[in-house]
Amino acid sequence: MSGMAVLVVEDDFIVAYDMQMMLEEQGARVLGPAHSLAEARELLASERPTVAVLDVNLGGEYVFPLADQLRSQDVPFVFATAYADEDRLFSQAATLGAPRLSKPVLPNVLITQLLRLKR
Repeated sequence: MSGMAVLVVEDDFIVAYDMQMMLEEQGARVLGPAHSLAEARELLASERPTVAVLDVNLGGEYVFPLADQLRSQDVPFVFATAYADEDRLFSQAATLGAPRLSKPVLPNVLITQLLRLKR
């Protein structure tokens, strides 16, 4: 993962911190973690990530508008969410075909998925 800039959008501090530490141990540079859509958009205004990890529900605010923005910028992303099996939530155009990982996400599963997206 060396050289990859990974945008992490996650509102749970502990989950975000663990994900950041794990990604940095693998050589990635973490943008964020962003805890809201506004924070994520601020980060995107200054830098384009290689890939992104998105929690679906950010304190009651769904991340799908950010997924639209990432898709329009050709930034691949994965959803890391407790809603991975809720197909009705993922019917929007921005989410179609995007991988979904169930929380808690195992580190090796996340790393494998992010490397797959980078290709």
